[in-house]
Formats: sequence, C-alpha cells, structure tokens
Amino acid sequence: MSLNPITKRNQSADLLKGMAVIFMVQVHIMELFAKQEIYDSVIGKISLFIGGPPCAPVFMAVMGYFLAYSDKPFSYYAKRGAILFIGGILLNIGRSAYLFFNIYSGQSIADPFFYIFGVDILPLAGLSLIACGLLKLFFKHNYIYYLIFAFIIAAVSPYLPVFGSAKSISGYVNAFLWGNFEWSYFPLFPWLAYILIGYAFRLFEKKYQFSSKFGSSHNLVFSIPLIVFAAITISYATNVAHNLNGDEGYYHHEFLFFCWVLLFMAGYIMVINLIEEHSGKQPIARFVKWIGKNVTVFYVFQWLIIGNIGTQIYKTQSRSEIIFWFIGIIAVVSVLTFVWSKIKKFYLI
Repeated sequence: MSLNPITKRNQSADLLKGMAVIFMVQVHIMELFAKQEIYDSVIGKISLFIGGPPCAPVFMAVMGYFLAYSDKPFSYYAKRGAILFIGGILLNIGRSAYLFFNIYSGQSIADPFFYIFGVDILPLAGLSLIACGLLKLFFKHNYIYYLIFAFIIAAVSPYLPVFGSAKSISGYVNAFLWGNFEWSYFPLFPWLAYILIGYAFRLFEKKYQFSSKFGSSHNLVFSIPLIVFAAITISYATNVAHNLNGDEGYYHHEFLFFCWVLLFMAGYIMVINLIEEHSGKQPIARFVKWIGKNVTVFYVFQWLIIGNIGTQIYKTQSRSEIIFWFIGIIAVVSVLTFVWSKIKKFYLI
C-alpha cells in the first residue's frame, strides 16, 4: 500500500494524482455545463461521486504523504504555502475572467468577490502547507499526534462557530478556515485532516518498515472487504457527494463521512497499486501518470478553460455534448500541458 518515492511506487502516486484530476475535469463539466435535469439524475450523482472521494481526499492525502519526507524549516512551508495560496487566488481570477467582463459590462449582477476568493484546492493546499509546517514544530515525527489531530479536526469542524457576515472581511477569512459560505468549497477544516492522515501514514510506514511487509497479495486480500463495504454503503456516500453545500454536504462533511472516505481511500489506493503493478506500462496508464506528474499545470489549464466557457454555456449542455466537452477539454489541456512542460524545460522556469 506504500507510495514510497522510488520509481515503481512513485508511479502509483502519479496514477492516483492523474486519476484525481481527470475525475475533477468531468465533475467540473457536470457542475457547470450539464443541464439541471442531468445534474439531478443518476448520471449526475455518479459523476459527483467520482469527482468526490477519489479526488480531493486522495489528492490531499498523497500530498501529505510526500510532505512527510521533507525536513525543511517552517520558513520553507510558509513560503511555499503563500505561493500556492496567492496562486489559487490568481487562478480564481483567471477562470472567472469572462464572468468579470459580464459583470463590468452590466450583463451580470454576480458578486465578483465570491469568485475571486473562492476557497478551492490551491488555497487549501497553501494553507495546509503552512499548517503542517507549524504542527511539525510541535509534533516532530510522532505519527500518533498527527493522526489524533486529524480525527479531532474532522470531528469538530461541523461545530466550529461561523463568524463574519457573507460580505465582510471576517466572513471571507472564516470561509478559508471553516465557514460554511457558498464560495467555501475546500476550507482548511475539515480538509486538512486528509493531509495529516497521509502525513501520519508515511511516518508510521517509515517507523515500522511497513512498505517492505505489505506486498501485492496484501493489496488484493485487504482491498476485497473494503470494496464490499464501499459497495454496500455507496448510496450514503453518493448522497453526500451530490449534496455539495450545506451543513452535511460534501464540502463541509461530517465525521461519519470522513471515516467512510478513509476506508474507501484505503481500498482505492490498494486497487490503484494493483493496476500499476499489472497494467502500469499500458498506454492509457502511462498517459494518466503523465498527467499526474504534471498535475498542477493540468489542473490550472482545465480550470481556465472550463471556468470561462462555463460562464457562457452554464447548465445548457446535453449528455452527448458534455461527453464531447470532456474529451475535447482533456485533449486540449493535455496539449497545453505538454507545450508548457517543453517551454519550462527550455527556459528553465
């Protein structure tokens, strides 16, 4: 089940990240492009589930796992976190550029600040880096402390007090921390918990040499009961994932859903490890892993495209049209990511 950064296991991490961002593309298209009746249908529920537990929780856990390898000082975490946070705000502006034009020209009455300060993955990653740097000062390399704190965060998040009104500075600050506002998608609480789980798992793995004892046969044996559990309880998780906002929605989910995701995630990672072991060299797997290696750039490009197109065709597309958009956007973003990687390599950006 390990994701150690040696060639073979690192491939599993790239596969996980690549799958996550592809799932994000399809769920963004479902949320912004698909007609409301499609969004509310069984297809919509499946789409939002695929864009739920296998995406952000897995992505953040993998991030936490690899953070545990770093021995950098807090200043490093603070600097990198600030860059990611500011980059997330700039991405919010970029992906909403066409909407801002409509607001400026009087074609829309939407509040631009809701979109500028939308609490998405990149701001979450930035704040989480800073938080991990701080926690490392106190917890050192004791995985138990990170694990306990992760469960505490998941348990108390729904009960933390909301401060500030929807359009106040304090309200925007609260939205990034835990406030349940309409533009708060991935606040620090409860989502930091997934990063800490990944962080704790790596420390545990290192201390007990877990990776050397957990092989392919273990992945197969232990994944089966977890898959059965997920299949039996899938309706519960699907309903949470489809209810994005609200006190019991996906973005601000409760402790029970957090526990469900952990079990799902364990089985899912084992399955991905098996896929990598037996089919990792297949063209599709290699393509997904390439996306995973370039996940940040791919993520940025897909949002710039989907966000701006979504303003123009918001909730107007049929089933066949959203399939077309999915294939087309994956293709275009892949080309843009490839070109960017070449430019970056040439100019040593």
